[in-house]
Amino acid sequence: MGRKFLFFFTTTLFVVLAFVKCRKQSLISPIPSITYLGYNKISYQNFASDSLIYIRFQFEDGDGNMGLSITDSTSPFRVGERFYYNVFAEYLPGKNGVYAHIINGNDTVNYNDRIANLEPDTRNKAINGIITLKLDPIVGLIVPDSIKLNIYIVDKKLNTSNIIST
Repeated sequence: MGRKFLFFFTTTLFVVLAFVKCRKQSLISPIPSITYLGYNKISYQNFASDSLIYIRFQFEDGDGNMGLSITDSTSPFRVGERFYYNVFAEYLPGKNGVYAHIINGNDTVNYNDRIANLEPDTRNKAINGIITLKLDPIVGLIVPDSIKLNIYIVDKKLNTSNIIST
């Protein structure tokens, strides 16, 4: 009986260790990263400037804690605080190759946004996808000959991605 038990125990242990060892581990960093994919420009004949621009970029996050839910309303995600938004797009209009911030009152004009919670309910939390950021025209300020955006994202643990520039 001792040999059968030992054989059963050893075989079971081997199978469990093999399963744990062979289980796929996410190789994606828990710090989000983004890659610029391009833009689409929609122009209307009745406007002096481009009417609408869509910026597309890919993201990945190894621990999947990307996005905020409606219940994420306390500090640091409270309205008016820095991390209320989790997509940050610094808008820099250009004239003759010179890019500068637009100040509207006491605030800098940016295209920040808040992504909804994307965390999966699965064991493997790694996520990736494509985000499209919509840029409405800023009417009445200036008509640039070009624009530059510096974009980054932040996850729930406040890990900041790399910055992409358009």
